[in-house]
Amino acid sequence: MSPALVLIAIFAVWPVISTIWLAFYDFSLTSPTRDYVGLDNYRDLLADEVFWRSLRNNLQILIGSVVIQVGGGLIIAALLHRGIRRGRALFSTLIFAPVMMSSVAVGVLWRLIYNPNNGLVQRLLDWTPFDAPREGFLGEPSVVVWAIVIVASWQFIGFVAIILYAGMHSVDERLYEAAKLDGSSEVRAFLDITIPMIRNVLLAATLLTMIGAFKVFDQVYVLTRGGPANASQVLGTYVFYTGFTVGRAGYANAIAVVLLILALVLGLAQLRVSRAVAS
Repeated sequence: MSPALVLIAIFAVWPVISTIWLAFYDFSLTSPTRDYVGLDNYRDLLADEVFWRSLRNNLQILIGSVVIQVGGGLIIAALLHRGIRRGRALFSTLIFAPVMMSSVAVGVLWRLIYNPNNGLVQRLLDWTPFDAPREGFLGEPSVVVWAIVIVASWQFIGFVAIILYAGMHSVDERLYEAAKLDGSSEVRAFLDITIPMIRNVLLAATLLTMIGAFKVFDQVYVLTRGGPANASQVLGTYVFYTGFTVGRAGYANAIAVVLLILALVLGLAQLRVSRAVAS
Protein backbone atom coordinates (compact mmCIF):
# COMPACT_ATOMS: atom_id res chain seq x y z
CA MET A 1 0.00 0.00 0.00
CA SER A 2 2.99 2.33 0.39
CA PRO A 3 3.10 3.64 -3.22
CA ALA A 4 -0.61 4.46 -3.11
CA LEU A 5 -0.27 6.17 0.26
CA VAL A 6 2.66 8.24 -1.01
CA LEU A 7 0.63 9.39 -4.03
CA ILE A 8 -2.34 10.26 -1.81
CA ALA A 9 -0.08 12.23 0.52
CA ILE A 10 1.48 14.16 -2.38
CA PHE A 11 -1.60 14.89 -4.46
CA ALA A 12 -4.37 15.03 -1.82
CA VAL A 13 -3.17 15.56 1.73
CA TRP A 14 -0.33 18.03 1.09
CA PRO A 15 -2.41 20.37 -1.16
CA VAL A 16 -5.11 20.54 1.51
CA ILE A 17 -2.57 21.37 4.22
CA SER A 18 -0.91 23.95 1.96
CA THR A 19 -4.25 25.59 1.17
CA ILE A 20 -5.12 25.93 4.86
CA TRP A 21 -1.65 27.27 5.70
CA LEU A 22 -1.41 29.75 2.82
CA ALA A 23 -4.82 31.22 3.70
CA PHE A 24 -3.03 33.05 6.53
CA TYR A 25 -0.79 34.94 4.07
CA ASP A 26 -1.19 37.77 1.59
CA PHE A 27 0.65 37.11 -1.67
CA SER A 28 0.27 36.67 -5.40
CA LEU A 29 1.46 33.82 -7.56
CA THR A 30 4.32 35.97 -8.87
CA SER A 31 5.38 37.66 -5.63
CA PRO A 32 8.75 36.53 -4.21
CA THR A 33 7.59 36.97 -0.59
CA ARG A 34 4.53 36.21 1.50
CA ASP A 35 3.18 38.52 4.18
CA TYR A 36 1.59 36.88 7.20
CA VAL A 37 -1.83 38.45 7.84
CA GLY A 38 -3.40 35.95 10.24
CA LEU A 39 -7.18 35.89 9.98
CA ASP A 40 -7.43 39.04 7.82
CA ASN A 41 -8.35 37.05 4.73
CA TYR A 42 -11.26 35.46 6.58
CA ARG A 43 -12.34 38.87 7.92
CA ASP A 44 -12.36 40.17 4.36
CA LEU A 45 -14.65 37.31 3.40
CA LEU A 46 -17.29 38.53 5.83
CA ALA A 47 -17.44 41.90 4.07
CA ASP A 48 -17.06 40.58 0.50
CA GLU A 49 -20.38 40.90 -1.35
CA VAL A 50 -19.13 38.78 -4.27
CA PHE A 51 -18.22 35.96 -1.87
CA TRP A 52 -21.70 35.96 -0.36
CA ARG A 53 -23.27 36.13 -3.81
CA SER A 54 -21.11 33.18 -4.90
CA LEU A 55 -22.18 31.21 -1.84
CA ARG A 56 -25.81 32.11 -2.49
CA ASN A 57 -25.47 31.00 -6.11
CA ASN A 58 -24.01 27.68 -4.95
CA LEU A 59 -27.00 27.21 -2.64
CA GLN A 60 -29.37 28.12 -5.47
CA ILE A 61 -27.69 25.59 -7.75
CA LEU A 62 -27.84 23.04 -4.93
CA ILE A 63 -31.60 23.48 -4.46
CA GLY A 64 -32.30 23.44 -8.18
CA SER A 65 -30.09 20.42 -8.77
CA VAL A 66 -31.68 18.40 -5.96
CA VAL A 67 -35.20 19.19 -7.17
CA ILE A 68 -34.51 18.52 -10.85
CA GLN A 69 -31.86 15.80 -10.74
CA VAL A 70 -33.14 13.79 -7.78
CA GLY A 71 -36.83 14.42 -8.45
CA GLY A 72 -36.52 13.90 -12.19
CA GLY A 73 -34.08 11.02 -11.74
CA LEU A 74 -36.55 9.29 -9.42
CA ILE A 75 -39.30 9.53 -12.05
CA ILE A 76 -37.00 8.28 -14.81
CA ALA A 77 -35.80 5.39 -12.62
CA ALA A 78 -39.40 4.43 -11.82
CA LEU A 79 -40.29 4.41 -15.52
CA LEU A 80 -37.27 2.26 -16.31
CA HIS A 81 -38.06 -0.08 -13.43
CA ARG A 82 -41.75 -0.75 -13.94
CA GLY A 83 -43.04 1.55 -16.68
CA ILE A 84 -40.98 0.61 -19.73
CA ARG A 85 -41.26 -3.05 -20.68
CA ARG A 86 -39.07 -3.05 -23.79
CA GLY A 87 -35.88 -1.24 -24.70
CA ARG A 88 -34.74 -0.59 -21.14
CA ALA A 89 -31.08 -1.02 -22.05
CA LEU A 90 -31.41 1.46 -24.92
CA PHE A 91 -33.19 4.04 -22.81
CA SER A 92 -30.68 3.60 -19.97
CA THR A 93 -27.81 4.17 -22.40
CA LEU A 94 -29.39 7.30 -23.88
CA ILE A 95 -30.14 8.75 -20.45
CA PHE A 96 -26.63 8.06 -19.18
CA ALA A 97 -24.86 9.29 -22.34
CA PRO A 98 -24.56 12.99 -21.26
CA VAL A 99 -22.75 11.90 -18.09
CA MET A 100 -19.94 10.52 -20.25
CA MET A 101 -19.46 13.84 -22.05
CA SER A 102 -16.80 16.32 -21.03
CA SER A 103 -18.17 19.20 -18.97
CA VAL A 104 -16.33 21.59 -21.27
CA ALA A 105 -18.00 20.04 -24.32
CA VAL A 106 -21.38 20.28 -22.58
CA GLY A 107 -20.74 23.95 -21.81
CA VAL A 108 -19.80 24.74 -25.41
CA LEU A 109 -22.86 22.85 -26.67
CA TRP A 110 -25.23 24.75 -24.40
CA ARG A 111 -23.67 28.09 -25.25
CA LEU A 112 -24.80 27.39 -28.79
CA ILE A 113 -28.24 26.28 -27.57
CA TYR A 114 -28.64 29.45 -25.47
CA ASN A 115 -27.36 31.75 -28.24
CA PRO A 116 -29.84 34.66 -28.28
CA ASN A 117 -29.59 35.11 -32.04
CA ASN A 118 -30.04 31.67 -33.57
CA GLY A 119 -29.81 29.17 -30.73
CA LEU A 120 -32.24 26.29 -30.32
CA VAL A 121 -33.95 27.89 -27.31
CA GLN A 122 -34.55 31.11 -29.23
CA ARG A 123 -35.97 29.19 -32.19
CA LEU A 124 -38.34 27.30 -29.90
CA LEU A 125 -39.48 30.53 -28.23
CA ASP A 126 -40.25 32.00 -31.65
CA TRP A 127 -43.12 29.48 -31.82
CA THR A 128 -44.52 30.62 -28.47
CA PRO A 129 -45.89 33.92 -27.11
CA PHE A 130 -42.95 34.12 -24.67
CA ASP A 131 -39.91 36.29 -25.24
CA ALA A 132 -36.34 35.47 -24.29
CA PRO A 133 -34.38 37.94 -22.13
CA ARG A 134 -32.92 40.80 -24.14
CA GLU A 135 -29.33 39.72 -23.43
CA GLY A 136 -30.10 36.00 -23.67
CA PHE A 137 -30.45 33.51 -20.86
CA LEU A 138 -26.71 33.66 -20.11
CA GLY A 139 -26.64 37.45 -20.16
CA GLU A 140 -29.59 38.16 -17.88
CA PRO A 141 -28.54 38.32 -14.19
CA SER A 142 -31.96 37.25 -12.90
CA VAL A 143 -32.07 33.95 -14.82
CA VAL A 144 -28.46 33.03 -15.58
CA VAL A 145 -28.05 30.78 -12.51
CA TRP A 146 -31.19 28.84 -13.41
CA ALA A 147 -29.88 28.47 -16.96
CA ILE A 148 -26.74 26.87 -15.49
CA VAL A 149 -28.88 24.62 -13.27
CA ILE A 150 -30.64 23.31 -16.38
CA VAL A 151 -27.30 22.53 -18.06
CA ALA A 152 -25.92 20.71 -15.01
CA SER A 153 -29.18 18.81 -14.53
CA TRP A 154 -29.27 17.77 -18.18
CA GLN A 155 -25.79 16.30 -17.86
CA PHE A 156 -26.14 14.52 -14.51
CA ILE A 157 -29.80 13.54 -14.18
CA GLY A 158 -28.97 10.25 -15.88
CA PHE A 159 -26.33 9.50 -13.25
CA VAL A 160 -28.87 9.94 -10.44
CA ALA A 161 -31.49 7.96 -12.36
CA ILE A 162 -29.17 4.97 -12.82
CA ILE A 163 -28.24 4.97 -9.12
CA LEU A 164 -31.91 4.96 -8.11
CA TYR A 165 -32.75 2.41 -10.80
CA ALA A 166 -30.11 0.08 -9.36
CA GLY A 167 -31.57 0.59 -5.88
CA MET A 168 -35.05 -0.29 -7.12
CA HIS A 169 -33.77 -3.67 -8.31
CA SER A 170 -33.08 -4.57 -4.69
CA VAL A 171 -36.79 -4.33 -3.82
CA ASP A 172 -38.44 -7.73 -3.52
CA GLU A 173 -40.79 -8.24 -6.46
CA ARG A 174 -43.19 -10.16 -4.22
CA LEU A 175 -44.07 -6.91 -2.48
CA TYR A 176 -45.40 -5.50 -5.74
CA GLU A 177 -47.30 -8.70 -6.45
CA ALA A 178 -48.95 -8.56 -3.02
CA ALA A 179 -49.84 -4.90 -3.54
CA LYS A 180 -51.37 -5.73 -6.93
CA LEU A 181 -53.50 -8.46 -5.37
CA ASP A 182 -54.74 -5.92 -2.83
CA GLY A 183 -55.84 -3.67 -5.68
CA SER A 184 -53.04 -1.13 -5.34
CA SER A 185 -52.18 0.96 -8.40
CA GLU A 186 -48.64 1.37 -9.73
CA VAL A 187 -48.49 4.91 -8.35
CA ARG A 188 -49.66 3.74 -4.92
CA ALA A 189 -47.13 0.91 -4.95
CA PHE A 190 -44.40 3.38 -5.91
CA LEU A 191 -45.26 5.67 -2.99
CA ASP A 192 -45.85 2.94 -0.39
CA ILE A 193 -43.22 0.38 -1.41
CA THR A 194 -40.52 1.74 -3.71
CA ILE A 195 -39.70 5.02 -1.97
CA PRO A 196 -39.56 3.60 1.59
CA MET A 197 -37.43 0.65 0.43
CA ILE A 198 -34.85 2.82 -1.36
CA ARG A 199 -34.79 5.74 1.07
CA ASN A 200 -31.10 5.19 1.92
CA VAL A 201 -30.15 5.09 -1.76
CA LEU A 202 -32.29 8.17 -2.36
CA LEU A 203 -30.55 10.02 0.45
CA ALA A 204 -27.12 9.00 -0.86
CA ALA A 205 -28.02 10.26 -4.35
CA THR A 206 -29.23 13.53 -2.82
CA LEU A 207 -25.98 14.03 -0.92
CA LEU A 208 -23.91 13.29 -4.03
CA THR A 209 -25.92 15.88 -5.93
CA MET A 210 -25.39 18.43 -3.15
CA ILE A 211 -21.64 17.81 -3.15
CA GLY A 212 -21.57 18.27 -6.93
CA ALA A 213 -23.47 21.55 -6.59
CA PHE A 214 -20.77 22.97 -4.31
CA LYS A 215 -17.96 21.68 -6.53
CA VAL A 216 -19.43 23.08 -9.75
CA PHE A 217 -16.85 24.92 -11.83
CA ASP A 218 -16.58 23.66 -15.42
CA GLN A 219 -20.06 24.53 -16.63
CA VAL A 220 -20.05 27.98 -15.02
CA TYR A 221 -16.58 28.85 -16.33
CA VAL A 222 -17.33 27.75 -19.89
CA LEU A 223 -20.83 29.25 -20.01
CA THR A 224 -20.40 32.61 -18.28
CA ARG A 225 -17.05 32.80 -16.42
CA GLY A 226 -19.05 34.15 -13.50
CA GLY A 227 -20.79 36.93 -15.43
CA PRO A 228 -22.64 39.02 -16.14
CA ALA A 229 -21.38 41.31 -13.35
CA ASN A 230 -20.66 38.33 -11.06
CA ALA A 231 -24.32 37.24 -11.26
CA SER A 232 -23.34 33.61 -11.86
CA GLN A 233 -20.18 33.56 -9.79
CA VAL A 234 -19.81 30.44 -7.61
CA LEU A 235 -17.17 29.60 -5.04
CA GLY A 236 -15.11 27.54 -7.49
CA THR A 237 -14.96 30.23 -10.17
CA TYR A 238 -14.42 32.94 -7.56
CA VAL A 239 -11.37 31.09 -6.24
CA PHE A 240 -10.00 30.94 -9.79
CA TYR A 241 -10.79 34.60 -10.50
CA THR A 242 -9.34 35.85 -7.21
CA GLY A 243 -6.16 33.80 -7.45
CA PHE A 244 -5.31 34.01 -11.16
CA THR A 245 -6.96 37.23 -12.38
CA VAL A 246 -6.90 39.58 -9.38
CA GLY A 247 -3.70 38.04 -8.02
CA ARG A 248 -4.79 37.61 -4.40
CA ALA A 249 -3.65 34.02 -3.96
CA GLY A 250 -3.85 34.10 -0.15
CA TYR A 251 -7.43 35.34 -0.27
CA ALA A 252 -8.27 32.68 -2.87
CA ASN A 253 -6.92 30.04 -0.47
CA ALA A 254 -9.24 31.35 2.26
CA ILE A 255 -12.23 30.97 -0.08
CA ALA A 256 -11.02 27.48 -0.97
CA VAL A 257 -10.89 26.58 2.74
CA VAL A 258 -14.55 27.56 3.12
CA LEU A 259 -15.41 25.46 0.08
CA LEU A 260 -13.36 22.60 1.54
CA ILE A 261 -15.28 22.74 4.83
CA LEU A 262 -18.64 22.69 3.06
CA ALA A 263 -17.61 19.77 0.85
CA LEU A 264 -16.12 17.94 3.84
CA VAL A 265 -19.35 18.22 5.83
CA LEU A 266 -21.39 16.87 2.93
CA GLY A 267 -18.77 14.20 2.23
CA LEU A 268 -18.88 12.93 5.81
CA ALA A 269 -22.67 12.84 5.66
CA GLN A 270 -22.50 10.87 2.40
CA LEU A 271 -20.02 8.43 3.97
CA ARG A 272 -22.33 7.78 6.90
CA VAL A 273 -25.25 7.19 4.57
CA SER A 274 -23.16 4.82 2.45
CA ARG A 275 -22.27 2.80 5.54
CA ALA A 276 -25.93 2.71 6.52
CA VAL A 277 -26.85 1.44 3.04
CA ALA A 278 -24.13 -1.21 3.18
CA SER A 279 -25.30 -2.46 6.58
